[in-house]
Amino acid sequence: MKKTILFLMFLPLLSMAQQFKSDPVENGVRIKFNSRIMGEERTIWIRVPASYNEASSSTQTYPVVYVLDGKSAFFPVTGVVSFMSEKDHVNYQIPEMIIVGVDTENRFRDLTPNASTRQPNGEEAKTPEQKLMMQGSGGGEKFLKFLREEVFTYIEKKYRTNPFRIYVGHSLGGLTATYTFLKHPELFNATISIDPSLWWDGAKYVNDAPALLKYLPADKMRKYYVSVIDSISYGGRLQFHTNAIFNIGKAMGAVNSKNLQYKVDYIPNTDHSSIPMLSWYNGLLYIFDGYHKSHFDYMKDPDLIESHFKEIETKIGLKMNPPQDIFEILVHYLTSPDRYPDPVKARKVLNMSLKYYPESSYFKDKLKALDTKS
Repeated sequence: MKKTILFLMFLPLLSMAQQFKSDPVENGVRIKFNSRIMGEERTIWIRVPASYNEASSSTQTYPVVYVLDGKSAFFPVTGVVSFMSEKDHVNYQIPEMIIVGVDTENRFRDLTPNASTRQPNGEEAKTPEQKLMMQGSGGGEKFLKFLREEVFTYIEKKYRTNPFRIYVGHSLGGLTATYTFLKHPELFNATISIDPSLWWDGAKYVNDAPALLKYLPADKMRKYYVSVIDSISYGGRLQFHTNAIFNIGKAMGAVNSKNLQYKVDYIPNTDHSSIPMLSWYNGLLYIFDGYHKSHFDYMKDPDLIESHFKEIETKIGLKMNPPQDIFEILVHYLTSPDRYPDPVKARKVLNMSLKYYPESSYFKDKLKALDTKS
């Protein structure tokens, strides 16, 4: 009798356990390896787009976003990029991209281009604490060598990458992103520099920018986005910091080149810690300005699909085929009875889509269904 009572008591719990099943949610991989260049173990985080592993997308390549401070920035950046680009959100503001987070544990070493003991106000370090904080700085070139020879090599061998690279950094990460844009412009097509520490070494790289920008290669479009905080909340204590950021914009503005585009984005009601989220979104929108076109425009004139992606190469510097997701939503709209059915345009879009994605069973089946009806 007691066993029966105990069984009845636990029956609701057993029932509940049977109703709920937990599965792990994947959002990329973390890879640790011993770096030959850095002489230590390093960590990178990688997420591929939603369409990457679909059999019909096996020929599609993807731009790559390299994000500094991977441990803290990787997951929020993947959320922003996913929301802005993947079909689950019916949002195509930017292309789908591979995201690579690069951990930077020793930030003063890895993210500073040269050794310095100057403080954010431009003055030399005076106290022992200030001097200690700045010790070991100046390893930026070694870190870039690590990125170029180890991280880029691994990513571009293992994944289907498009040559279009974006560099994203915040604070000291923004400093090294800006330095890379100025000194090594061939490494990245676009830069998102978030409230960067351009005060470094008395604003050295802001002062050097006019001379460095004269040698900016004119072979392709390069875009530079920089955000700056609302310094009011700091009571004027960060004036040297914010002035340096505005002055890098002035240096960019003085360059007479059709292949340099820049934006200085002052974001109200932000501080140094809160500004990244809006900067990731705003920066990606700026870099891919002109990428998005309404599906209704494509439906009116399907020829716009190919012509638009040719224009993107000129406007943005991104050479890519029209993504499969765009074709899929157009086919859905043009073949569904409750949407905007148009067999003639649907056939045109399907033939075009199969030119780029010949293995897609979805497109093949839809075209076969059209042939059957006609």
